[in-house]
Amino acid sequence: MIRRGGAQAAVAVAFALLALAAPARGALDVPGVPNGPLRVALFSTTPDDPLAGRIEAELGTIGIDVARAVVSPGARIEAQVRAAIAGGARAVIVADGHRTDVWISDPGSTRIGLRQELEVDQDSGQQAVLALRTVEFLRISLGLVAEPAVPPPVRTRPAAVAPVVPEVPKPARWFDASASAGALAVTGGGGTIAIAGLSLRAQLAGMVGAELSAYAPLSEATLTTADGEAGTSAWMAGGGILLAPRFDQRISFEVAAGSLITIVRSRGVTAATTYPPGTDSVTRAAIYGRVAARLRLLPRLALRLDLYGGGIIRAPHIVVPATMQVATWGPGFAAGTGAAEVTF
Repeated sequence: MIRRGGAQAAVAVAFALLALAAPARGALDVPGVPNGPLRVALFSTTPDDPLAGRIEAELGTIGIDVARAVVSPGARIEAQVRAAIAGGARAVIVADGHRTDVWISDPGSTRIGLRQELEVDQDSGQQAVLALRTVEFLRISLGLVAEPAVPPPVRTRPAAVAPVVPEVPKPARWFDASASAGALAVTGGGGTIAIAGLSLRAQLAGMVGAELSAYAPLSEATLTTADGEAGTSAWMAGGGILLAPRFDQRISFEVAAGSLITIVRSRGVTAATTYPPGTDSVTRAAIYGRVAARLRLLPRLALRLDLYGGGIIRAPHIVVPATMQVATWGPGFAAGTGAAEVTF
């Protein structure tokens, strides 16, 4: 193995300079080297080193002038390399059985610009591959590899493409149904009853929608006198127009107004057992206003609270025939309901 340090530099330098003075063999002109042929110095420790012989043969096939020199294993190789480059070598290759050390100078100067060591296992038998790799590295580093010709760009006229106008998705229309329960209170002594109902709401345009509702009584308002007792209840059904801004919010509000058909019914029982129970009913129109708050739990499920206020047109005066009981149902009413709402 060639040691990268040591003495005997003077003898080695003189030998390298004499070797580089050998005549060129089919020298290769390289751009950037004004003095003519490209010269490479090849050092080995023995004159018959197989690796150095393979490298010399490969360099000869590509027309590079090779100057062989045998150096002592204990010689200071760095000094010999610099002396060879100062003597006109563009690169120096040191072959050492299973290892190569490539030194390449900068164009037009004696300064070492690139150094690369390549090595294979000593017993691998890959010395021929190492020689090829070393020569290929040298060719690439010196720019001796021809670049493929690049064809001139072909000018083409771009095809006319109609601009793509993104389609604005239509907002989804909402439709929901709810089941509710709550209380209905009536002025004029009508009392308070429990009610349950179903409602349907649908979007008409923007924030404007329509609704349909129907409510049935779950209890009766009781009026008791000395002559007997009367229980009064009401059925209500109708619809109206509503405003529901930001329907998809987690918490949202809406307002509505409309009209109802109201059926007020009373059932009377006398204190005397001689009279059978009697009933009377009256149908009236009513108007209502409503506000609601909605809490959305899931994309299609929400809880809502509705507050109603309204009045009956021509408040009824009900007389139960068998008992002569008078059931009053005042003109104004208010209701509050809680509901579970499903959106479609």
